[in-house]
Amino acid sequence: MKLVGSRIVAIDAMLDPAIHVVDSKRLRRLGAYGRKGDGPGEFKDPDHIVTEAADSREEVWILDGIHQRLTLVSLGQIEAGTVHAPETSQMDGPNAGSLVRAPDGRWFGGGWITGGRVARYNADRSYDRTILGFPSEAGEAPGTTLPQAYESWVVADPAGERLAAATLLGGLLEIFDYDGVLIAQAAVPEPFQPAWVQGRSRSGRAVLSVGPETRYGFSDLAATRGYLYGLFSGNQLMEDGTPWATTEVQVFTWDGEHVKTLHLDRAAETIAIDASDTWLYATGPDPRPWLARYRLPES
Repeated sequence: MKLVGSRIVAIDAMLDPAIHVVDSKRLRRLGAYGRKGDGPGEFKDPDHIVTEAADSREEVWILDGIHQRLTLVSLGQIEAGTVHAPETSQMDGPNAGSLVRAPDGRWFGGGWITGGRVARYNADRSYDRTILGFPSEAGEAPGTTLPQAYESWVVADPAGERLAAATLLGGLLEIFDYDGVLIAQAAVPEPFQPAWVQGRSRSGRAVLSVGPETRYGFSDLAATRGYLYGLFSGNQLMEDGTPWATTEVQVFTWDGEHVKTLHLDRAAETIAIDASDTWLYATGPDPRPWLARYRLPES
């Protein structure tokens, strides 16, 4: 989910992949677009939204994780039902699962990143290099084990110069510059490293294997000029239901200070914050898919 001006753009990837545009004040759906498939303008695994430009209120990029492909869609065309042949662009480099466009035009991605947790891409989306490696505590492991264990959400400071990465399977939140130089290790109330054992896929590849000790850390991460908002789970991966969904939102400054922890009235799986730090939007899966707006406390 992403706030784009007065609209919310949300992805439904569970059954028939679709992009929904919602009025952020009335929470009324304005339009939807999407169809399942492998062709241009179709989606197999849409999993992230990137605004087209810092000042754009009309277009967004949709990342299809399986295809590693970006599709540029017009929100106005979605509302009017006139989307026909949206522009598509193939991602270059390691598999990205979380993408953000920084104010200087460069792109940064988390996901199954080769040799680390965050990759940097040029303004034309060509791969530059991996800028953030694995923590020293991670040790060494073959195959895709560490990229899976340290898969991270990545956000950019709208004011520029800083990025933040929060680990999906760990209680880790780090703030760094565009070259990957660490600025601050956020004071997460319950920090923990990902817990994993070495496993093998059916084809014999070295992969992460989870067990009862494996837990979800940050299920989502949102950013404004003032704060970082981390949706923190802490639940065991093998719990029934949707263990990544949670009521807990941890708030940090861009210097890594833990400001407060908010508690929603129901478990959410993704969040978005308006630029004025006034409203928090959340979505969740149970008992049926929902979207809600919460007014943030002033202090």
